[in-house]
Amino acid sequence: MGTCLCKPKSRRFKQRRRLPTSTIESPLSDTHLIVNDSLDYGFHGEHRLIDGRKFHNVENSRYMMPCDDDEWERLHVQHYICRQTWKGNYSAPMNERLITGGALVLDAGCGPGTWVIEMANEFPRSHFTGIDLSQVCPREQKPENVNFLTHNLLDGLPYNDNTFDFIHMRYLISAFSEKEWKMIIKELVRVTKIGGTLEIMEDEIEPRNDGPISRLLFGALLSDLRSRDIDVTAYTHMIDMLKETQQLKEIKSEEMSVPFGKWAGRIGTLLAENTGRVFLTFRARFSSHLGVEREEYDKLIEAWYEELNEYKPYNIGYRFWAQKR
Repeated sequence: MGTCLCKPKSRRFKQRRRLPTSTIESPLSDTHLIVNDSLDYGFHGEHRLIDGRKFHNVENSRYMMPCDDDEWERLHVQHYICRQTWKGNYSAPMNERLITGGALVLDAGCGPGTWVIEMANEFPRSHFTGIDLSQVCPREQKPENVNFLTHNLLDGLPYNDNTFDFIHMRYLISAFSEKEWKMIIKELVRVTKIGGTLEIMEDEIEPRNDGPISRLLFGALLSDLRSRDIDVTAYTHMIDMLKETQQLKEIKSEEMSVPFGKWAGRIGTLLAENTGRVFLTFRARFSSHLGVEREEYDKLIEAWYEELNEYKPYNIGYRFWAQKR
């Protein structure tokens, strides 16, 4: 097994129930992700059920998304949308180091561990650690160069200074206030080795060139996030936050346009379906915000799918990377 890079405090857990998962197939190609194991669910007061969905119950976390099988499936598909759109799992110039140098890599907020396991299989000479708020990462039959840790990023990172060669974090735009973003970036930089690289990826939440139904649905989402003091435009000042650490050099960024809807082919269809699942997750909350019954809300989402083909919206994704000096 891979070497553990930390010594988390021991904790007592109640009996855990294991829910089996099968080998996961990429929705975009014949590529398979080797995750033929169980997802480890710990029922120990850290989760709560809302409308049949399981959510974390961590008091100091603003993160709003569920932590159950349906959500991990959605995140898995989101991973392949991202990889296909960007033509790769990262943009920073790390390829040679990952192949030959035995790099130590951290994925902060790893979710179901899709990125970690795929990268570990691609770069067997490097070691990958995934850290996430919820203990639902693959635990069995994972590559030997992988380990996972359940930990809240808002509590700081349980690693020494200058530990990792490469740190990756993406899609946490719905998790942090501006103050928390700055604290977490400072922590990520702290545990990055001198000469190591940090890469952060986020997408705009609300698509561009969208129609009236889209603005209603995304308006409900944005209103909910802002009510939690979430920094919904962190990507607009990400470079400034990276510069504020005064420990990074060669700060660079890249943008990518991503289309919504069947009009845009397989990627657009998957992205629309993926986003639609988010809207359905919060049916009760968003329908109340919009002042409609649940049945009307479901019809609104169906109409939104059709509207996408008329307005042909898109959103912009951003990758930021820098080297620690």
